[in-house]
Formats: sequence, structure tokens, C-alpha cells
Amino acid sequence: MKMRNVSLLLLLGGMLLFTTACSDDNGVSQTEVALKLTSQNVENLKVESGNYTFSNVSTGLENTVAYGSQNPLMPDGLYNVTFIGKGSYSYTEKVIDEIITNEDKTKDTTYIETVKVIENATIQGTKQNVSVQKGLLNLDLAVYVSGDTAEKDFVIAEVFGTGTYNTVAAKAYNGDQYFRIYNNSSEVKYADGLVLLQSYFKTSSKFDYSPDIMNEAMTVDVVAMVPGTGKDYPVKPGESIIICDNALNHKEANANSADLSKADFEWFTNSTSAAAPDVDNPEVPNLNMLYNYTKTIWVLAKQGNTAFAIGRLPANVSPEAYLTAYTYEVSWVNSGNTLKQTRYKFPNTWILDAVNLGPKNGFVWNVTSASLDLGHTYYGVNATVAENYSKAVVRKVAYTTEDGREVLQDTNNSSVDFTPSATPSLLK
Repeated sequence: MKMRNVSLLLLLGGMLLFTTACSDDNGVSQTEVALKLTSQNVENLKVESGNYTFSNVSTGLENTVAYGSQNPLMPDGLYNVTFIGKGSYSYTEKVIDEIITNEDKTKDTTYIETVKVIENATIQGTKQNVSVQKGLLNLDLAVYVSGDTAEKDFVIAEVFGTGTYNTVAAKAYNGDQYFRIYNNSSEVKYADGLVLLQSYFKTSSKFDYSPDIMNEAMTVDVVAMVPGTGKDYPVKPGESIIICDNALNHKEANANSADLSKADFEWFTNSTSAAAPDVDNPEVPNLNMLYNYTKTIWVLAKQGNTAFAIGRLPANVSPEAYLTAYTYEVSWVNSGNTLKQTRYKFPNTWILDAVNLGPKNGFVWNVTSASLDLGHTYYGVNATVAENYSKAVVRKVAYTTEDGREVLQDTNNSSVDFTPSATPSLLK
């Protein structure tokens, strides 16, 4: 897919006009709206079809407006607005038609032809906490182009962060959380150097952070790297690696848990706390914990209110250089007090895949750029830990190739790419 880092305003045929406010039969004020789309990553984008979805933050009720509709009335309120559609874009590229070998055995490239290429596209965009009121709405919605299913690289296939419940001991069981990372390409990929990230910001609470760098980078509080020298850990097409908390057979202590003794990697924080000592399986390689917000064990939030991502450092950025150069100072106001912290950031251009998690009834906003993830998925309806035990989010299969390889769905929209509140694959 040819991408351009541009911001091109599209005054498209689906522009919706606004007039003065009115009320419905129940006396609820309504507003007519005008929508325009701004392409963020390609030029010459032509939208052909799609739907705008206005999801009321307070009630959860949704209103859907087809692309090209005129003057829709929207009940006043606070909305998360999403657009998903189809279209195409064009670009030109030069094609080498012939290579001539000279008498001195050097090659001279000639007959370069410029051709126009048209690509079909899935178009997605979102804007959260949009206030619809006062008779009109003039909403500029940023949209991004992504493939229906891109066989790109590694993707996050599964996140099991809720843990299990030990019915015999009548208490929560910890240590069996894991990620399943899948090679979604048709080539052997190497896990060496793959970086696992957890967001610092929470999807269940929103503040006006300054500066807002979300379209540049992900603010993170865990940066953990797979070891290796480059080709130590090959992963075949259609195969996965398991990265877990403790690489143990947890079934021995809790029949409701999983056998993770054969996991590929584990995270180990070397915690010597009497209340939270970490357990290390010497037969399973540990992640290189570049940065960890906690000095004890890194436990994934069982409420499911963070985002996770995988990525890679560029070849010219060492782990040491990253830790030195990629921090920034962020501030926000909470209960009248201005808070300020220095946090790590991980550039969006280094990220391969991201998933936002948020309780269905407690989700407030995405904490990554919409270019990484348009939607979100969830362990449970509410943020209740007990409700979420033994639940995961699992990426859907888009199709199966002729040789039997499953290609997972990857449209950069976790709302449609994942099955929420699913049974973890290793607990089946």
C-alpha cells in the first residue's frame, strides 16, 4: 500500500449540511450536522460508500448515517463518532521496462515508464467526546486508509490479562497472564528484538494531557524486548509465540488455569518483595525489561483499561539510546491540581500493531492514535475484576489460504478485528 504523510482536506460528496436546531416529538433538542473528511495518509482519496455511527456516551444508543445522506437530525448529547467506508485512491510510480547490459558488463537502466496505480481501500476514522448541541455541528473527521486484511508482520492475536480464579482456595490466581503474538505474513519472521508495550494512559479516564503527542507516539509505562541477535527465534507463517508472566504449569496449583511451562518467553522483574516475589523459569528466556513502571511484578490490569502494542526499535536506535532520548514531560489537571511527569514515548512509526482495551460500559477514549487502532475491545461489560476472570480478547480469522494457513483479520480496528470476552485459547 502506498502511503503519504499528508493531511489533505476532502470536501466529499457526503458532506452533510446544517441549519437551525429543532426538537423531536418528545421535546428532545436535535441538531442538523455537517461532516467533512480529512485524509491523513493518502492523496487522491475517493470515498464511495460507508456509514457514520454516532454512539451516545451516556446512553450507549447509536445512530447510523449513510455516507451521502443529507441533513440528518441528531439528538443533542455527547457522542463518539466513527466512520467506516470503502473507496479508492490513486498514485503514480515509475516502472523499469528494460535493463541494458553495456559492453563493459555494467548495467544501464532505460525505458522508465510512469504508470497510474489505483488501490481499493478501507477507510476508517473516529473522533471521541463530540458535543452535539446548539443547533449545528461542523465536524471535521480525520480518516485513515488501511487494507481489509494486511499480511504485514507480527500481530497481537490474543491478550489474556484477567487471570483465573482458584475455586479450591476461593481466591484470585495470579501469574498466568499471557500474550499470543502471531506471524500473519507468508514469510518466516524473527521475534528477535520485538518490543511489547503497555500504555501509560488509561482508556477508562480522560484528561487533557499537554502536550498531546498521540498522533506522533504512544506514551508507555512498560517497554519489554524479546532477546536475540537477529535470527535466534524464527516464527513460521501462521505460527505464534507465547509471552507470559510465569512460564509454569499453573494447572498444578489451579485446575482452572493453563499450562504455560512451554511458553516461548516470560517477563521477569526480579522482584524480591516478600509480598510479591517474582518466579523465574530458567528454561524459558526472559524479556529484556527496558523500562517497567513498577519495582515489583508487572501485572496486567484485570479491569482491561489499557492499550498494548508491539513494535521494533530501528536499526540505528539501541536500547540504551532509546532510554536516553525518548522521554517527554507531560502535564494535566486533576481535581484542580496540575500534575507533571516525565514519561517514555514510543513513536507510532515503530509500532507494528496495537489494541485498545476498555470495559464495554466504562470505555472513555482510545489512548493510541486512530492510525494504530480505530476502535477498542473488552474483557467484560464492566470493570469488575471478578466478572472478567478467565476471559480474553482473541483476534478473528479473516480467511484460510489454500495451504491451510489462517490469516487473521487486521484492519486496525479492534472493535471488528477481535472477539471480545472470549475464552482464552490455552484454557480450552
